[in-house]
Amino acid sequence: MDVKKVLRNNCPIKETVDIINRKWTVILLWDMFNGYEHFNEFKEINSELSSNVLSDTLKFLIENELVNKISTETNNTRYVLTDKGRSLNKIMYELGVYGIQSEDYENCREEIKKYFKEIFEI
Repeated sequence: MDVKKVLRNNCPIKETVDIINRKWTVILLWDMFNGYEHFNEFKEINSELSSNVLSDTLKFLIENELVNKISTETNNTRYVLTDKGRSLNKIMYELGVYGIQSEDYENCREEIKKYFKEIFEI
């Protein structure tokens, strides 16, 4: 089998980037790794995010099997990461570690890395 040819026609890296590159996807995944689960919570912490875009992005995450929508008896819908969604933990961790390389984080870089390891279960 010619692996290069297979990957040229169907690159898993491109497929992953296509998913996480969609606007708001990484932010909502970050929010879920941080324990947020409810539509109103996502709206509150991302005030510039419209309800329609939030709804569409959550639907996209569900369709791509990264998130499950769980309805409770009290109509309090929760959005939780699936195992597939949680498997992005290393990517999210590395994005965060890359992001804290600026001088802005010089005094707290190690604490942030420790926090990232905790929430991403690294």
